[in-house]
Amino acid sequence: MSRRFILIMMILLSTSFYFMPQPKARAIDPVTLAILTPIAIKGAQILAPYVLRGLQNMGIVFLRSLKHLISVFKIPLGVLESTVGALWFFRSGVVHIAQGFWGICCFAGNILILPVAAFGIGV
Repeated sequence: MSRRFILIMMILLSTSFYFMPQPKARAIDPVTLAILTPIAIKGAQILAPYVLRGLQNMGIVFLRSLKHLISVFKIPLGVLESTVGALWFFRSGVVHIAQGFWGICCFAGNILILPVAAFGIGV
């Protein structure tokens, strides 16, 4: 590489750091914190029912997702039924494998919906 190229790259890199935002120190005064604590407690008391309702909605979706996660265990059962007991249980084995893979899809969907379930979506 030429020295001119290296010099231009050093100038570009050093000037690019100039335009990046720098973090600013922000200190909290203990007296101000002590003054604002009762206001924060009142705000928490007002918001508590909404937070509890959101947690309840998330819990419902989480329990539904656990039901789908348990159905994933039908895959090994279906593999055993369709291989070892192929003469008698092949059809039910294929059905169990399909139900297990559908359980994986439903579980993934419920986990993706979990963050927005606090707002009542998907409940």
